[in-house]
Amino acid sequence: MTKALIFGTGGVGCIYSYILHKAGVEVTTICRTNYDVVKSRGILVRSKIFGRQEFKPHAVRDVAEAHRHGPYDYILVCSKAFPGTAEKIKEAVTSTSAIVLAQNGIGIEEEYAKLFPNNTIISGVVYLPVTQVEPGVVEHGPLEMFKIGTYPSTASQEAKAKAELLAQLFDAGGGTCCHEDDVQSRRWLKVSVNASWNPICALTQCDDANFLRSSKNAEEMIRKIMREVGQVASAAGYPNAVTEETIENDLKRPIGRLETGGKEPSMLTDVRNERPLEVEAIVGNTLRIGQKYGVVTPYLELIYMLAQGRNYSIAPDNSWKPIARHG
Repeated sequence: MTKALIFGTGGVGCIYSYILHKAGVEVTTICRTNYDVVKSRGILVRSKIFGRQEFKPHAVRDVAEAHRHGPYDYILVCSKAFPGTAEKIKEAVTSTSAIVLAQNGIGIEEEYAKLFPNNTIISGVVYLPVTQVEPGVVEHGPLEMFKIGTYPSTASQEAKAKAELLAQLFDAGGGTCCHEDDVQSRRWLKVSVNASWNPICALTQCDDANFLRSSKNAEEMIRKIMREVGQVASAAGYPNAVTEETIENDLKRPIGRLETGGKEPSMLTDVRNERPLEVEAIVGNTLRIGQKYGVVTPYLELIYMLAQGRNYSIAPDNSWKPIARHG
């Protein structure tokens, strides 16, 4: 039987646990605040796609305990994309484990590839409106899509076969998973959305519709940030990832919500709950890639600095640390 470990059993982790469980996979979930509930009662899913579903995976408190249920064919990292997460899963990784990154951001694969050079790395772009409304209970909207591809895209045929098998398991569990030759273009498209809306909404504490209402310049500012991400993507080899068409298509959603109520991006939710923000994975990495290729990105630079400050005010121990200067 295929075995999977879910690292980070929040909203995304719960839904992916359910899909793999339904596909016949033996699922172990690493839980933190929801451990007692998941251990005793399991997970309750209230979904507009899957309906009301209850299931009970193996619930464990940490990676050391998870190790006893292995070895794992797939380790799905569904936690926030904070630097150092690769080190945290190390004890559960064996030579045959494929590591699946179901996280936001760009350039997040490198720390895993460096620490696990002989393991299959599968990079995944998540489209999944889901919230854990109470421990072990998640509410899921009308969209579920997981775009995956090996990292790097030139990985071996054995690695690509593991990615294809994961896509088949998702399909068998009622999910929608697409295996692509190079998923990085999808990552750039999503990071263009996340790098603009997430920090701006976190800093202003406005949802997307209210931010658009706040100023006649608000809509154009979103465009400018997304264009800068597109310039970085082009320099990195993905010239068609972020275009004027994709920018306008993204803006249609919040503009359409002006009359019906806005959407709260994840960073705004984190600010309201005083949780650390994914500043480095989403904005910092984009900026650093741009600097590598000599792309001038003044709006990204400003939003990065301000988001760093907001993150530091919430979680100074989880923020970027400056390199000590000598002389």
